[in-house]
Amino acid sequence: MKKVIFISLLALTLAPIAGAIDRLPANVTPGGVTVVVPEAAIDNAPPLEVITIVHYKKDFVKPDQPGRGNKAESCYGFISGLAKLVATEDVLINASGSGLNATDVLNDFTASALTWDNETATTIFGSFTLDNTANFDSIADGRNEISFGNYSQDGVIAVTRVWGYFSGKPQSRYISQFDMIFDTDYIWGDAELNPALMDFRNIAVHELGHTLGLTDIYTTTCQEVTMYGYSDNGETKKRTLEAPDIAGLETLYGI
Repeated sequence: MKKVIFISLLALTLAPIAGAIDRLPANVTPGGVTVVVPEAAIDNAPPLEVITIVHYKKDFVKPDQPGRGNKAESCYGFISGLAKLVATEDVLINASGSGLNATDVLNDFTASALTWDNETATTIFGSFTLDNTANFDSIADGRNEISFGNYSQDGVIAVTRVWGYFSGKPQSRYISQFDMIFDTDYIWGDAELNPALMDFRNIAVHELGHTLGLTDIYTTTCQEVTMYGYSDNGETKKRTLEAPDIAGLETLYGI
């Protein structure tokens, strides 16, 4: 029983231009030769791909939902070759609908990100900012966004969507941006204070692993690692990283 992961292509298209492309004259020196250049450059970059990773509550996963890239013997794996974030990423956080104090959400998410960032010399994350316009997109918009909302499928705790290049040679793949949604079917909070709650930091640390390039692990002998694919109310063990989580992180980002 494993978590579903969807992968598809998103074509980056240019707006249609009626008639001839507008061109501007330019003087070239030496010689003062007049040439004509396009007003706008043409983007020849390959289309972005998207991977959507759904995190289920224990016992809700259907038998026909596959996992990807698991390394059972090591208790870590990657979503697509060595795809990782290649720039320090800022994050926008929308706490609306969480039922939590917005500042607490900001602080807890920041602490969750630093749980990973502190285990490598690479600076992965930049600033974390509250922004009520942050949402869960189906198309890449150049922003890393965290939000809360009702996901239509039962048993879903959170969903992480990453955009990047995932079809080339493993060494050339990378993640360019991500969005994340926490399902409001659950009551979020601090499960160390109330075990009936879905612990926000517990799930945030796990989901952030996906934004870094790590996939879920389902092997029963790996149930203690942060990237183990199931969670439940009252669980807090994913707040901290285990040796396999760190090994996977350092494989991608260095020690």
